Amino acid sequence: MSVNHGSTRFGGALASVVAVCAVILLGVGTGNLVSVAAGVVGAVCIALGANGMQSKQNERRAAGSLAIVGGAIALTASTGLGTPPLFSLLLGLGMTAVLLNARVDLSSSVGFPVYLMLRRSTAVLVVGTALAVCIHGGLFRTLGGLSSLVIVNAATSSTLAMIIALQIGCLAAVELLHWVVPILDDWLPAKARLRQRILEPFGFRLETVPVAYWAFLAIQILVVYSGWGPRWFARLLASLSVLGDVIRSVFGSGVLQAVVGAVILFELVILAARGAQHVIIAWMGDEPPQTLAFAAGGIGGVALAGLVGAVSTFVPSVGSTLATIEPWGMVEQLGPATVIAGSVAGVLILLMLVQVFAVLAVRPWVALDSASGFAFGGAALFIGALAAAELGAAPVIVFCAVGAALVVRDVGDHAAEVGLQIGRAAETRRGEVAHATGGLLVAVLGIGLAVGTLSFVGQVSLPTSSWRGYLALVLLLVAVVSFTLLLATDAEATDTR
Repeated sequence: MSVNHGSTRFGGALASVVAVCAVILLGVGTGNLVSVAAGVVGAVCIALGANGMQSKQNERRAAGSLAIVGGAIALTASTGLGTPPLFSLLLGLGMTAVLLNARVDLSSSVGFPVYLMLRRSTAVLVVGTALAVCIHGGLFRTLGGLSSLVIVNAATSSTLAMIIALQIGCLAAVELLHWVVPILDDWLPAKARLRQRILEPFGFRLETVPVAYWAFLAIQILVVYSGWGPRWFARLLASLSVLGDVIRSVFGSGVLQAVVGAVILFELVILAARGAQHVIIAWMGDEPPQTLAFAAGGIGGVALAGLVGAVSTFVPSVGSTLATIEPWGMVEQLGPATVIAGSVAGVLILLMLVQVFAVLAVRPWVALDSASGFAFGGAALFIGALAAAELGAAPVIVFCAVGAALVVRDVGDHAAEVGLQIGRAAETRRGEVAHATGGLLVAVLGIGLAVGTLSFVGQVSLPTSSWRGYLALVLLLVAVVSFTLLLATDAEATDTR
């Protein structure tokens, strides 16, 4: 019987609660409560989504992918609302690591579906970001306008040019027909039989065009682009009287050219759709439903970005509101759709990097691989406490955050060890409560000692240079950590004896 060697449910839940309380406390102490709360919501969504990715059902995988991308959007919002942004992002990533370690087993078999989901969704978001940049920058509109302007000017410069353009358009439309009809025949029901109805009776191809006609068409092109050709043809039509007026009206009105141009445009759209279909099929691989389930989050993120971009186009106040919230001024330069899709893609890439970082940098420092998320989260809380001290948080809040980081690390490591020994689903609450109570008492004692020491030292006149004060605070926190670890080690050794 296979055993899930993740952390125990109670220990993981307790470590998560302590981490959430510490993060909220740091948010309150630094004035970042809203951004930190958004980061907590994002971490919860990512943890739940990672749990759903372990299912064999594509529906649950799709829901998990959407939850992870929703969590990434919340982390993006947390980063945008944070002051400074990286402070909130650090706490959000630390919370994500803790909740993931508490919710799922951090093994390669569990992490691989999450990695696939991140890779698939990130690819979709990167493509969506590129398209959003092109649309906001007017690249497609500019290219379409320039190409149509060149073609229209060249084709309507004279009546002879319009006749030549009609001939070239008809040749191109007929040749493209032999490419488009088989595609439509594959897409439409079998009873359509477009090949039999269109291509077989109509066997005209470019290679069947006589050489004499190609020579005649080349002569026309040389004449129309000569200095005397258009004027000579205009005099020729005038000499034909009524017949010349009819030719000028039929071929010079542009109606026939517009019809042929619409047919060519339709054929080009079909060919482009066919090319996109081949690319998507190659991207989906051998199991398209599974790939779509993994990429559901990216598709949803691109759809959300497109919806916000479309709404901002018709309701400018939406875009201006996003521009005031976003701290880097990217919304005004690149548009809201680009910022949303690109930011979510960036957060997903950060999650992949955190996953790799937990393997390469954190696991060598922990006794159990299954506790690497708690170690990363504790380190993030400790660094966040140092940053909060620099941001003006009260010393008590900083010490409480450091103590919480130690508790998260200790309780999470113990939960992972118990889960490895007897399994995740075992009833271990009583023993874990005893262990957690000892760890909490040690942390409270360390915090009390630090606060008392700081109160005593605060009455002594010391140099007030900012870097010296910050260094003293860092050394004090290191002393608290060392003292707490020493007490925890002694308590564990006593329990063993």
